[in-house]
Amino acid sequence: MGIFRRFLLICAIGLSVVAPAARAAQAAPIEVRLVIVTAFEIGADTGDRAGEFQAWAETMPEVLPFPAGFRDLRYDAKREVLLLHTGIGTSRAAASVTALGMDPRFDLSHAYWLVAAIAGVDPATASVGSAAWIGDIVDTDYGYAVDPREAPAGWSTGMFPRDRAEPYLGPRGDPQYNLFALNKPLRDWAYALTRDIPLADSEALQSIRAPYSQYSAARRPPHVLKGAEASGQTFWHGTLLNDHVRRWVRYWTDGGEPFVMTGMEDTGVAGALHMLGRTGRVDPARLLVLRTGSNYSVPPPGVGAAQSLTAEAKGLSALQPSLDAAFLVGGRVVDEITVHWSRYRDRLPGAVTEAPAE
Repeated sequence: MGIFRRFLLICAIGLSVVAPAARAAQAAPIEVRLVIVTAFEIGADTGDRAGEFQAWAETMPEVLPFPAGFRDLRYDAKREVLLLHTGIGTSRAAASVTALGMDPRFDLSHAYWLVAAIAGVDPATASVGSAAWIGDIVDTDYGYAVDPREAPAGWSTGMFPRDRAEPYLGPRGDPQYNLFALNKPLRDWAYALTRDIPLADSEALQSIRAPYSQYSAARRPPHVLKGAEASGQTFWHGTLLNDHVRRWVRYWTDGGEPFVMTGMEDTGVAGALHMLGRTGRVDPARLLVLRTGSNYSVPPPGVGAAQSLTAEAKGLSALQPSLDAAFLVGGRVVDEITVHWSRYRDRLPGAVTEAPAE
C-alpha cells in the first residue's frame, strides 16, 4: 500500500471515530436550572406596554425558536434559565408545558419551574399588589353544573362535585381532578426567603383599596403571603362567585389554607408536569407558583359585578404593581437557586430546615 493510500486510510479511520463524538457533543441537551412560566402578555416581547413576560425577557436577550408554543423561548445562558410564555388559559398552559417538557434540546430533569403571574385577589385574605406563594391549586372547572336558576331550593350554586349529589357535600370526593397539592416544604422555603421583601405602595393602590372598608386584609399595603389558588378557564368576578370559590377551595383542601388568588393556567401547568414526571423528563415536586394581585375578585361596594368586570377587562386596576411584585419576589428565588446551583441541583430546599445560602 502506498504512503498516500495509507494516509487516506488513517484519516478515514480518524474521522470515523471523531464524527460520532462530535455529533454526540452537538446533540447533548442543555441542562436547565429553572424555567420561568408566564401566561399573559399584551404586545411584543419587549419595548411596549408590559405583561408578565416582558420584564423577564428584557434580562434574556437570547431567543430560542419554539414553534410549538405561543412565543419563542428566551434563554439566559449564564444562569441557565428558560423563559416560557404559555398563553392564557388552562389548556394552552398544559400544551405549552408539555411541548417544552418533550423538547429534546433541553435537559429539564433537575429544573425548577416558577410560575410568576398575576391574579385576582380575594379581599378577605389579601390586597392588590400583594404576592402569594401557593400551596394548593384547586380546579374550578371540573365537576357537575346546572344553571343556578334550575338548582334545588337552598343551593347557593349550581356547581357540585362529580361524585356528589349537591354542592360541598362531605366527605370530600375523589380529589384527583380538582386538587393539585404542591410541594409545601419547597413553597415554605420560597416564602421564608421572600417574606420580608418590601413591596411598593402608592396613592393609586391606596385609592383602589379604600372602598373595601369591610375587609381588613384588603386595606393592608402589599405584602408577601401564603395561601391556596383557584384555577380555571373563566375570568370570573363578583361576590356570589367569590363566595362559591372560597367554599369550593375549602372543600377540596379539607379546610386547609385559605383561598387568596384566582388564576387561569396553573392546573394546566401542574397537570402537565405531573404527566411529564412519569417519563422522568421533569420533577413535578420542583414547581413553585407565585401569584400577585392585579385586581380584586369582587367589585367595590355599590358597583355591579358585570360593570366591575367590564372595567377590569379594559385595564386591570393594579396591573403594573402586580407585575413588579412578581418580578421582584420571583427574582429573589431565581437568583438563589441559580447562583447556588451546586446546592440545589440534587437536593430540594425545604426538605430539611436550612437557611438560604449566603
